Order: sequence, then C-alpha cells, then structure tokens
Amino acid sequence: MEIQSAWDTLVEASRYMFRGPTGREIAIFFVVLIVTLVVISVPYLWGRVSRLRDIEKAFFARGRSLGLTEEEIKLLWTYAKRFPYDPQMIYDNKSLFEKVVTRVVRENFAGVRLIPSIRAKLRFDTVPWFIPLTNTRDIDLYQTGKLVVDGIYIDAAVWDKTETELHLVVLEALPRPVRIGESVKFHFVRENEGRYTFESTVKDKYTEGDRLVLVLEHSETLHRVQLRESLRWKVNVPVEFAVLEDLTEESVKGAVFTGGRIEDISTKGVRICTDILMKPREGQYVIMSFSIGDYRFENMMGQIVNVRSLQTQVCMGIKFLKVSRQEEKIIDKFILEEQRRLIKTYKIGEIE
Repeated sequence: MEIQSAWDTLVEASRYMFRGPTGREIAIFFVVLIVTLVVISVPYLWGRVSRLRDIEKAFFARGRSLGLTEEEIKLLWTYAKRFPYDPQMIYDNKSLFEKVVTRVVRENFAGVRLIPSIRAKLRFDTVPWFIPLTNTRDIDLYQTGKLVVDGIYIDAAVWDKTETELHLVVLEALPRPVRIGESVKFHFVRENEGRYTFESTVKDKYTEGDRLVLVLEHSETLHRVQLRESLRWKVNVPVEFAVLEDLTEESVKGAVFTGGRIEDISTKGVRICTDILMKPREGQYVIMSFSIGDYRFENMMGQIVNVRSLQTQVCMGIKFLKVSRQEEKIIDKFILEEQRRLIKTYKIGEIE
C-alpha cells in the first residue's frame, strides 16, 4: 500500500509539473510583473523628471543672471535641451550657440528677431582675434576678400549681415552677370589668424550706389588654413637684442645690445620692435634675451625673416634657429594660459 501511495503521489506531481498554467495563474503573473515594474520605474522616472526640472531651473537662472529675458531664455532652452550636453554650455560655447542659431533660422523664423539681442548679451556678437571663426555670421563687417566667379578672383567685401544672410559688395567688374541661385566662393584672410574660404548660394542681389551687392545664404562650413605653423600670441615683453651679420664667435662676443619689446611670440619665433631707428635686413642674425613668466631665455639665436620700418619704430620678424623642447613647452604653456585668461575676461566683459 505504501508503494502504491508513493507511486500515486509521483504521478500526481508529474501531472501538475507538466501541465500548462491556468488563466488565473497567468493573470497573477502579469499583475505581479506590472507591480514590480511600477515599483522600479516610478522612482526612476520621478528622479529623472526632477533632475530635468532642476536643469531647466538652473538654465533659466543662469540666463537671467546674464541679462536675458524670459522669452530669450525660453527660445534657447527649446533647442539647447535637445543636445547631448549640459544645456548651460550654450552660454559659454560659441560653436554650440551657433548650432542653435542655425536651427532657429531653419525651424523658427519668428525667433530670429531675438538672436541679435541674445548675441550681444552673451558677447557672441564679435569674435576676439585669438578665436577662430566658426561660420559666416562671425565675419566682421567690411572684411575684404576675393569673390571667385568662373575661376576669376574679384575684389569684394562684407557690406552687411543679418542672422539669415550675408551681403557682399563687389568692388570690381564681374566677368559676367551672377545669377540668383548660383553658387559662388569667397576667400579672405583674417590678420594674424588664418586664411578662410566658404561657398554659398546667391539668394538675391541689388545695387548700392554704383556697386553690385550679392545677398548670400550663411554657411556653417568655413575652410580654414592657419597662416603660421604655430600660433603667434600678442605680448609686450621687454627684450635685449643685438643684430649680427653672422654667428661666428667673434661676432657674438662683440655684439652690442639694445632694448626693445617683443610684440608677439610663438614656439617658432618672435616679432621684436624698437624705437631706435636702425636698419636691419632680412637674413641677418639676432641674439636676444628675455623672460616669460619665471623663465629666462638667455642668448636665444634667431634670423630675421622680414622687416617693417615705420616713422617711429622698426619691427623685425625673427625665427628661432635653435629652441629646446623645454623652451617650446614653456612658450606653449604660456600661450595656453593667456588664451584661457583672455577668454574668461572677454566673457565677463573686461576686454573687447
């Protein structure tokens, strides 16, 4: 009897093991699953919503502190929150700001009227000389350059600009009429910074006096070529220097030093200006001593590559003949620190 009872128990257990779930059991499973998901998801979603509210609150507070109106902040927030970065970066990063402007122009034309005011308040209406241009909205008024038509280079200049278009005045006769809808190129050089090229479509044209003005669409693509191998940074550093015909031991020992100032510097060379009306020539050599921070550059050797003589001063572009890796690092670090300092002071309005 005991054996039969055990067998019956095993059979009954096997029947329950291999049978499908009942409708009631399925319903209970899904109820438990839904409750579990709700218990897990609600705190997460609530935390995410709270975090977004805090980010939005901080974004609006920062905007008010910068003098923006509620309407202006709301416009920026609409687009800044879509990007995968801290929305407040739009207040400090011009490149990100321009991306938002581009979207406003394309998607919300009514909001374009607010952009000039926002630019001025965020100090994005001008670009300091040490910051590269990011799009055609950055180009200064009256910037001269060359308009390219059928491979012919024509003198032209930026006459006017808005958030939606750039006006180029043509300063020479064109080889042929330029058609609306045609694509043209414009080349220009930004002093001490870079050579730029962009291509855009002519959306309209008109005359200003006897000059033709082409109305171009703004371009987000500026092709830039740095003018020098390394960035030259504007400074005002006292220097003692001597100009030599050669670098023989006799010439170096007999060098007569005079005072001047370094007006710009890079890891490749310096520009020295002096009030002494001397007559240096390209190809001559220079031995110089100066200080950058706590480091003293003693008897640096260089060669004159260009000379600019004015009524009251003489300036020489000089390339270093020998500079150690340590000295290059010191100059690089100095320029980087100066860039950071100037960007910070520019943003808070201490420099123009």
